[in-house]
Amino acid sequence: MLEIASKMRTLCFPPRCVNCRTEIGQSKIRQNQYRGKHATSLHQHERLTSLLESHWCDRCFPNLVHQDLATCWTCGAQLNQQSPLGIRCALCFKKNFRFTRAISLGNYQGQLQQLVIRMKNQHDEPLTIQLGNLLANQLIDSELFENIDLITAVPTHWWRRLKRGFQAAEMIAETIAHEVDRQFRPEILKCQRSTKKQGTLASTARQKNVQNAFSVNRSTSLQGANVLLIDDVMTSGATVNEISRILLRSGVEKVYVGVIARGARVS
Repeated sequence: MLEIASKMRTLCFPPRCVNCRTEIGQSKIRQNQYRGKHATSLHQHERLTSLLESHWCDRCFPNLVHQDLATCWTCGAQLNQQSPLGIRCALCFKKNFRFTRAISLGNYQGQLQQLVIRMKNQHDEPLTIQLGNLLANQLIDSELFENIDLITAVPTHWWRRLKRGFQAAEMIAETIAHEVDRQFRPEILKCQRSTKKQGTLASTARQKNVQNAFSVNRSTSLQGANVLLIDDVMTSGATVNEISRILLRSGVEKVYVGVIARGARVS
């Protein structure tokens, strides 16, 4: 009965790309549904790719995956060429990051920038979930998730959350946790004072803005855990670095970072 209802919905309301709203061809949907039924015999990466292709059109999906660009192993920035500085690039070489590694979908520019702005300003939940699926796919491809024990998100101050009624980072983190089969633990972090928006500040003021702004739930045991910290955008890295600092101080073994976009210029 549920399968018939699903087919009726598809017939009456053809699936459309979450970005440009172009109708997605039925042959493509049928192919992905067939592959989904045989997910147990496919690599997890292939299964999630199949899911993604059923929500993005052939024009938008390739624009979100830039395999022709090199990526900084540490900060997740996309570069025109491999960094000569080892696992760091010129953007993060002199920064004392507390997290081990960051993964992003790409740099905060072009189509990805437009999607992030739309996600945050219009509270577009379907788009947020699909961006979360894209990031989950990136994490699976990097094999980073194999080291992860639990997933959490950069918290928002209660007053800002009340005004916005939406927490993109938390929704992205929950989506990823579901796809990679890891615990989602939003309660372990708290934003204990209101901060200014990092994007409005000079890079030198960002670290001071978030200093001692976050705390770890004392009733939570994190000893020896590897934590994946999720946010929507990382620019200077001050916010995720500060949270990484307090997580490590609370007994966490390693902190990894996943973001939709890395606020960096390709160099």
